[in-house]
Amino acid sequence: MSSTEGSPPGAPMMKQFFDEELMPLARQLREKRSELLLKGVDPALETYYVRRVKRTMSKEDFENASCANGKEFAARLVAHWRSIGGEPLCELGGSLGQIADVVRVAEHDNADVSPFIYVMF
Repeated sequence: MSSTEGSPPGAPMMKQFFDEELMPLARQLREKRSELLLKGVDPALETYYVRRVKRTMSKEDFENASCANGKEFAARLVAHWRSIGGEPLCELGGSLGQIADVVRVAEHDNADVSPFIYVMF
């Protein structure tokens, strides 16, 4: 089956999340005139350039970016949103973690070589 055929796993959960959580939050924020993202250039800033102190990535930088499960994913999202002042988004973390668990694709240990790979030995 092609990845574009049929409905993806978790599609009903995603629709429910969108309709029952994300859109009501968007309406609530719109009513309060809250902005989570900048809609234009900040005239008070001369530049958005930030000189990086650490300029190379380590093995840990890649490993720390992964999450073991949806619960950990949700916790990291919430922590990130809190760190950038996105508290209204924090209530979405639990549902997004559940969706992440449903759509997660387990790797298959398969010793067969794909027919699309040319074996050279």
